[in-house]
Amino acid sequence: MKRSFLYLLLLTTVFFSCENKDDTVFEESADVRLNAALASYEKQLVEAPYGWNAVIYPGGGGSYGFYFKFDDKNRVTMYSDFSDASAAKSKESSYRLKAMQTPSLIFDTYSYLHVLADPDEEVNGGVLGEGLKSDFEFSIYGDSLSADRMAFVGRKNQSRLVLTKATQAQATAYTNGDLAKALLFNNIAKYIPYFKRVTLGANTYEITVGQDTRTIKMTWLNGNVPKTFTTNYYMTPSGVAFVSPLVNGSQTITGFGNITWNANSTQLGVSGGGASGIVVSAIKPISVDLAAARRWWQAPVESGGDWRSANGFHVNGVDDAFKVNDLKDGQGRSYGFYMYAPAFNSRYDAFAPIFYDENGIYLDYGHAPAKPTFTADGRVIFTEFGAFGEIPAGSAVEKSGNLLFDASGFYLIQTSDETYDMVSAKDAKSWISWE
Repeated sequence: MKRSFLYLLLLTTVFFSCENKDDTVFEESADVRLNAALASYEKQLVEAPYGWNAVIYPGGGGSYGFYFKFDDKNRVTMYSDFSDASAAKSKESSYRLKAMQTPSLIFDTYSYLHVLADPDEEVNGGVLGEGLKSDFEFSIYGDSLSADRMAFVGRKNQSRLVLTKATQAQATAYTNGDLAKALLFNNIAKYIPYFKRVTLGANTYEITVGQDTRTIKMTWLNGNVPKTFTTNYYMTPSGVAFVSPLVNGSQTITGFGNITWNANSTQLGVSGGGASGIVVSAIKPISVDLAAARRWWQAPVESGGDWRSANGFHVNGVDDAFKVNDLKDGQGRSYGFYMYAPAFNSRYDAFAPIFYDENGIYLDYGHAPAKPTFTADGRVIFTEFGAFGEIPAGSAVEKSGNLLFDASGFYLIQTSDETYDMVSAKDAKSWISWE
């Protein structure tokens, strides 16, 4: 008992001594230090003589190029590679540096940056209520700063924003409209066939561009062995910048420059890896994944699921070419999605629109393909076994079935772990995306 009392007395003495110690760790208060840091960050933003190149990586994926010029009156002028308009015309808005849980940079009036975060999916093609899961309020971390670079993390969606000091030439290029010229690369979507290739020096690459996801996939042959490379990209006044470089032997491609577009001949010109080339169309993959078609068909059989497409077939450059989104069933139910269900029963598959109301989802009419044929050269060929219900003549469902049962069949292109594009082997001008 004495020991306990003496121990307690010792602790009390130590605590009392700590509480009455006069010297402090910092000479200034936390508020003073925080305000000094904010002033330092603002000084760095404002005093970059030619502004800042910027890349934002939204929480929903992708990458987007920006240019910012901050002034000392809390105004910022910017360009963005999101659209032709935002690349060609600058927009001014306000910004603040504010002490929140951490020092923060806030863009507090609607700007090109806010477009990525807009919850209206029609503004940016993102998710309803979330947009592209981007941010316009960013936390600043001192260990992510240097004289020529500043990095931030979004406060809501953890988007990354990276600023690097611009040169005078880069600033001039933005004001001269060179960023808008780089967006000519988006015309690659105007090529009608699915497959596109470019030869740069001794190497021919198949290019697959995901403009919604801001990804580029490059496929080439090393002898007879296919190689693939995928990276995010964004635009700069110099052209298309790859987030990661492609290294193929002695050739390194960091992006595409010298972008030209000939609308009359539908020809896109690019340079990269020390060479220049013209993007051309092809009617089959540069390397056919011989197992992809069977893998696509088998996956739902094993999982008990099905494949779904929001828009049905893309044909001759037109999304939802047969207008499946306008379909209604006999009960007035709304269109939900197009479905392909392998092994719908023991004798046939199902290829049909699915309708819905408040009580559930319904298959009212559509096609019943027989189990498909898988060819040695990697195609899948569908034939009709029968039908569900009565398919209206001339309808989107009839047109979709006619295309599905084309004798040339389809190549299956795996675009992610859980998505495929099914491309017409006849001319590669028609395809449907499954997820």
